[in-house]
Amino acid sequence: MYEVKLASFEGPLDLLLHLIKKYEIDIYDISMKILTEQYINYIKEIPDLDINVHGEYLVMASELLRIKSRMLLPESPVQYEEDEDPREELMKQLIEYQNYRLYADILNERKQEEDKFFVKRANDLSNFEVSDVPLQLDIMDLITAYNKAKSRHKLIRPEINVTRDHYSIEEATQTIKQQLKHKDTITFDDFVTYSETKTQLITIFMTILELMKSEVITLHQEKMFGEILIERGSQFDIEQT
Repeated sequence: MYEVKLASFEGPLDLLLHLIKKYEIDIYDISMKILTEQYINYIKEIPDLDINVHGEYLVMASELLRIKSRMLLPESPVQYEEDEDPREELMKQLIEYQNYRLYADILNERKQEEDKFFVKRANDLSNFEVSDVPLQLDIMDLITAYNKAKSRHKLIRPEINVTRDHYSIEEATQTIKQQLKHKDTITFDDFVTYSETKTQLITIFMTILELMKSEVITLHQEKMFGEILIERGSQFDIEQT
């Protein structure tokens, strides 16, 4: 019996990462036999399996079986220069999701540290007015928005750089403010290169959250699940930018 309940996972990719870690499977060279067998065994242990509730887990089970069957097919006598690995798309999804969780954990830890401090702002009655903030976003929303924008660009393998990354919140704040000084609305495309380091991404996301909190910027979407747009907030001072 599997002690960890399905409800403790956020989706099939979360379950797959748990199994990969538990059975020490190389995420860059996935053993489809082991992973598929353990995943199917896990699904079998679900009491009262309901397709409406567990549909996405069943879809992933079908995908794992499809990949496993392709791996078992005899090799074609005609060899091509670049034979597609049937595991490649799954590997990309797992690595991307693993990065989501890593960034979220780091950012949440940073936020918990900053929440221990309180800075008193100048007395201003306007601060008690109800502000119309179009979006209330959390860290995962920003990570998802960044990666959606990144997916529209051709990915380039980053060069290894051993120099220390000194990108600060002050620098990120100035970059965003400078863009908004000349434009009413900006997107991630206006101030990121999609080759940022983990430290730079953390700094960018923390900066956006702080600027939203202080109402220097506002964020909204023109449609549900659409691109996140960044605009000047009520506290944005174009003269001091």
